[in-house]
Amino acid sequence: MKGITFPLSLSKGNLAVATDAELYRGHILSWLKTENFERVMRPEYGLKDYLFESIQDISFIASSIKSGLETYIPEVTFEVEGNINDLGESEINVYWTYDDSDPAQLRFIL
Repeated sequence: MKGITFPLSLSKGNLAVATDAELYRGHILSWLKTENFERVMRPEYGLKDYLFESIQDISFIASSIKSGLETYIPEVTFEVEGNINDLGESEINVYWTYDDSDPAQLRFIL
């Protein structure tokens, strides 16, 4: 499977091409860095902004992220964990695999 890298970059004057793991990682990052209603034709695509939400259980956010990723990237298997660090930030870990590949991880802070 081939596609354009995320974020966009050039290679020898053309858009750089990604394959397999890089391509799926790009799809995941695209979904995580896009807010709901940011894409006019796909308003439900992307991560909901939880900045001013009062949510008592971080697992609610983690399950919401997992559900959204599974909806838009069905070829990949996801596990999502979340915790709140000492600074009060929500840390989210996304573990993913595809086609019996080795698990990969993305970590980000909401």
